[in-house]
Amino acid sequence: MSLDLAMTGQMNPYEWGFKGAPYGQHDPVQIQEGQRVRLTVANHTMMAHPLHLHGHTFALPNGLRKDTVLIAPMRSMAIDVQADNPGNWLIHCHNIYHAEAGMTTELRYRP
Repeated sequence: MSLDLAMTGQMNPYEWGFKGAPYGQHDPVQIQEGQRVRLTVANHTMMAHPLHLHGHTFALPNGLRKDTVLIAPMRSMAIDVQADNPGNWLIHCHNIYHAEAGMTTELRYRP
């Protein structure tokens, strides 16, 4: 399964989010237990963002496993997530001031 996730925002006005909206104003990423999901994360901003996923590790294209990866400005990266820890988990920019300003979403398991 493949899904896309866009990191969005800017400094002026100071607004950050995913899919063009802050936390709570967009649909979360939804997966099903047992799936292996390729999540293509595109950074549509002019700033690098360390993407962090709670409750899981993910595989980078070179095979390394991480829970945080730095995504350069105007670049994208595919990460592979094994859906093996059911629940609702945060995905956010690990610059906490960006996460608090809206660059947070959820990874939700469908029943």
